[in-house]
Amino acid sequence: MSRKIHEIRKDLSQMIENYRKLGEDKKEEAQSLLTKVDEYTRELNDAIVVDAADKALAANHISDNERREINRFSYAKYMREAIDGKLSGFESEMAAEAKREATNIGVQLKGVGIPHVVLSNKRAAAGQNVTVPADGGFLVQEEGLVYVDALRAKLILNELGVTFLTGLVGNLPLVKGGQFTAQWLDENGEVEDEKTSFSKYLLSPKRVALTGAYSKQLFIQSGIDIENYIINELTTAHAKSLNEAMINGSGASGEPKGILNLDGIGSVVGGENGAVLDWKKVVGLETAVAVENADLGSLAYLTNSKVRGAMKTTEKSQGTARFLMEGGEVNGYKTVVTNLVPADIKKGTGTNLSAMIFGNFADVVLAQWGGLDFIIDPYTLAKSGDIKIVANAFHDLGYKHEKSFAAIKDIITE
Repeated sequence: MSRKIHEIRKDLSQMIENYRKLGEDKKEEAQSLLTKVDEYTRELNDAIVVDAADKALAANHISDNERREINRFSYAKYMREAIDGKLSGFESEMAAEAKREATNIGVQLKGVGIPHVVLSNKRAAAGQNVTVPADGGFLVQEEGLVYVDALRAKLILNELGVTFLTGLVGNLPLVKGGQFTAQWLDENGEVEDEKTSFSKYLLSPKRVALTGAYSKQLFIQSGIDIENYIINELTTAHAKSLNEAMINGSGASGEPKGILNLDGIGSVVGGENGAVLDWKKVVGLETAVAVENADLGSLAYLTNSKVRGAMKTTEKSQGTARFLMEGGEVNGYKTVVTNLVPADIKKGTGTNLSAMIFGNFADVVLAQWGGLDFIIDPYTLAKSGDIKIVANAFHDLGYKHEKSFAAIKDIITE
C-alpha cells in the first residue's frame, strides 16, 4: 500500500535527526542514511505525482451522459464559426468553459479556447466515405481517438514510459534531496549541526505554439472527414514539439530543458573530436546510471536512425558476428529511435555527431494544463483565401531524478 506524502516527509525528518546524533566513527551509518534520503526523495516525488494525477482525474471525471453531450462538439463547426468570430450553440458554451478553465490555472487566453474536458473526452469520427454501387453508398464509422489519447500515441517517448499528467490545476512541486557532508574533527572536537538541504522546483504552465495555414474552403467542405483531419494535424505538430523539448529542450526562452541539456546526468565521452560507438561505450551508459542506484523502472535507450544503422553493423568484438544492436534491442533493453535526437552536434573538429541516451524514462514528468487556445486569423492570408491558425498549449517538463539518465553526445556515424 502506497504511503502518504506526509508519512514520507516525516521519515525524512527523522533520518536528519538520526544523522545529527551520529558520532564521527559512524561513517557507515551516515552513508546508509544518505542512501535512504535518496530513496525517500524518489518515493516522495512519486507520491506527489500520483497525488496530482488523482486530483486531475477526479476534477475531469464526467458521467456517460456528460460524455455523450461533449460528443456534440464539432471541431469543424468550431473552426468555421471562429473564422467569423461568431461561435454558437454548444461550441460557444465550450469556449466559455475554456475561458473559465484558463482562469483557474492562471492563464489568459489569447484567442478562443477548446477546454481540456473536450480534448480528453470528445471522440472524433474515424470513419471514411465508402461507396457501394449496389447500395448507393453509405458512411462507415469507427470509434476514433480523443485528442489526448491521439497525442500520447504520437509521442515517441510515450513508448519509453514517460509519466504523462493532464488536466492539472496549479503548479506541481517536485523535490530534490540534498546530501550529507562529512567533517574531520580532533579527538574531542564537536560536530557542527547540519541540515540536509532539500530544494523544491515547480512545474508550471509554459506556452507552446502550434502554427499552420489552411484553406477557408477546407472548413466549409462536408464531403470528407474534416474532424479527423484537424485532430491529426494538431496532434502531429503538438507531439513533435513535446518530443523535441523532452529530448533536447534548451531551457531558455520559455522552453523546458531536455534530457541532453540536464545538469547532473551521467556522461560517456567518445573523444576529443567524437568517436565511433563501441560495446564499452554502450555499457558505459548503463554503468553511469547503475552507480547512482538509478537502474530501475522504465529503462531504455533512445537514439536516432544514424546510430541505429551504425549499431546494427558494428560487432561487439571483432569476428563474433554479434552486433551492438540485435532484434531491436541493445544489451536486452528496449531501444527507441527518432530523428529528433540530434545528429548535427559539433565537437572539436568533429561535425554531424549524434547522441544516445540511456535511463529510466518513468522519471520524466510531462505535465499539461488546460486545453488549447486558438488564434484564428482570416486577414493575413486573405488574398489567397487561406486562414492562419495559431494554437497554444500549456506544458512543462520535470525530472524526478537527473541521475536516472546518462548520455553520449559525440558519436561518429559516417
